Parts: sequence; C-alpha cells; structure tokens
Amino acid sequence: MVDGRILTAGIMFAIFATFVGVSFAYPVEARFTPLVIGIPGLILSLIQLISELRNKTARVIGSEERSREYRMFGWFAFFIGGIILFGFPYAGPVVVAAYLHFSWHEKWYTSLGAAFFSWVVLHYLFGDILGLPLFEGLIIEWLTY
Repeated sequence: MVDGRILTAGIMFAIFATFVGVSFAYPVEARFTPLVIGIPGLILSLIQLISELRNKTARVIGSEERSREYRMFGWFAFFIGGIILFGFPYAGPVVVAAYLHFSWHEKWYTSLGAAFFSWVVLHYLFGDILGLPLFEGLIIEWLTY
C-alpha cells in the first residue's frame, strides 16, 4: 500500500502539472496568473514528492496525529466551502480570523487585524491595483440575479 504522504505529494504534483498544462490553452493575457501560482506549486510539489520517495519509511499514526489531520481537513473544507459560497473578498478574511483565533489561539484583536490585512490585500491589491476580478461566491451571484 502507498504511504499517505507519498500519495498526497503525488496528487498535488499531478494537480499543479495539470494546472500549468491547462493554462497554456488560455490566451496570453489570461495565462499569467495560473502560471505565477502553478509553476512554484509544481516545483515545490515535485521537491516534496522526491523527498517523500527518498524517505519512505513506514510510520505509525497515533491518535493525536490523526486528530490533527481531521482538524486540518475540517479547516480545508471550511475554507473551500466559504470561498465557493461567499467568494474570496468576503470569505477570505473571515476564514483567516477564524483560523487564527480557533486553531492558533490568537487573541481576537490579532485575528481581526490579520483579517483586515487580508481584506485589504484581496480588495485593493488584487481588485484595484492588479485589476483581477475575484470570484464573488455563489450566494452573492444568486442574490444579484
């Protein structure tokens, strides 16, 4: 049976390779953002896959590690669900604040400060300065149509 770390690294490598490959079918103007994200992800996932293949020793997963993995998948599902339903501009800062406060046990003022910073980056850097339209979420789309 394949070790979970090797499988995860392989899946991530395949996702980024597909991401980069598909981006070449886009027009030149639309290709920039997928390549800026995809190429570093492809390189890093390849490094991780090679590292995992070199160190493929059998591991026994304890209950504490399994619990951390379940929490990680829960946060991932929360992030993806929030982005799909409410979009990057709205769900991004909320997820940042919730993650910092509940997972890292940061004070509320730190969590809300990081959320405000992420809102500024998403709204002004990506929206106004770079002019990239961010996905606004299905709920916003349903409410406006």
